[in-house]
Amino acid sequence: MKFFWPIMSVLTAAGIALSSSIPGEHSGNASMSIAELARNIIPLDPDTMNFLVRKTAHFTVYFVLGFCVVNALKYHVKNKKSLFALAWGISAAYGAFDELHQYFIPGRVCSVRDMIINASGAMAGVAVFLFLSRKTS
Repeated sequence: MKFFWPIMSVLTAAGIALSSSIPGEHSGNASMSIAELARNIIPLDPDTMNFLVRKTAHFTVYFVLGFCVVNALKYHVKNKKSLFALAWGISAAYGAFDELHQYFIPGRVCSVRDMIINASGAMAGVAVFLFLSRKTS
């Protein structure tokens, strides 16, 4: 089990990098398709729903990354504050670099707002792990 979380961290980061490498036109079409499905449940205008889908995706994938990274580090960092700071720092930095990477992809942009959403998702993933580990120890 000691190697499961590092592998999941790398796979999650790789999935993020791959999806960030998709040109804007194709990425936009995919999120718009999901937004159209979601509009059957929540009747919002297409642009608003597409925005919510894209930002929710950012938060969610970085939540997963933060959760995986903190689990991978728990074997090496015993102090809870240090564990939180290191796991969040690694995940948030990855999110910032991923946004910078998108600057070089056709039709994509580097967004400070997305960096903040990425970091928030990572923080939530790390916080949930710490909350759950507090309850079980």
